[in-house]
Amino acid sequence: MYYFVDHKKKKIHQRQFAGDRCGFVETPVEKREFTDRVDYIEQLEEEDSYEFCPYCQTAQTISS
Repeated sequence: MYYFVDHKKKKIHQRQFAGDRCGFVETPVEKREFTDRVDYIEQLEEEDSYEFCPYCQTAQTISS
């Protein structure tokens, strides 16, 4: 599984489900990171107070 880390908002996104509702659009590119390292994600969560994004745990649907 690949993760998308928003260092500005301290949010961890599941890359395959990340979308507009996640709110990372205003995060500068230099504050974004992609990784597949679970140990790194766990470290961010436990030691640096990063949280998993509630919006990208499953596929997002598009409303019309």
